[in-house]
Amino acid sequence: MTGGSGSEPFFRDGLQFSCRRCSHCCKDKPGVVYLSQEDLARLAAWAELEPEQFMQAYCRWVEQEDGSFWLALRELRNYDCVFWKDGCGCEAYEARPVQCRTYPFWTSVMQGRDTWEQTGRECPGIGCGERHDAAEIAAALAAYQARQVIRRD
Repeated sequence: MTGGSGSEPFFRDGLQFSCRRCSHCCKDKPGVVYLSQEDLARLAAWAELEPEQFMQAYCRWVEQEDGSFWLALRELRNYDCVFWKDGCGCEAYEARPVQCRTYPFWTSVMQGRDTWEQTGRECPGIGCGERHDAAEIAAALAAYQARQVIRRD
């Protein structure tokens, strides 16, 4: 996360990002949105379901390289997120998981200016709109990294 000058993060002067609601990150290509207990509780309350009911209706288990399984939102056959709807975008927007809330301030994107700019070639919101200061970016990154994905063996 350094930009080449010592231990300063490349985003020390802030970065511009404003979601353009293009839904590129929510549809048309494979992707996995993992859920923490907090995410599950928030989404279940939004859907007016018990967590177990929500899991049965909207979730799947994704096998990891170590043989464990992590809880994730389902995707439709065309890779759209189960909550993405034509004409309105994310129907669960206010209850969306931390992974969605913190985009694009994810570990994989924030490795350095190169990964930030590479992601910006796919995401029209990166590099324009609202300027986020270094503290705000660090807080989003920390929230993303701190989430405890629901796992089973």
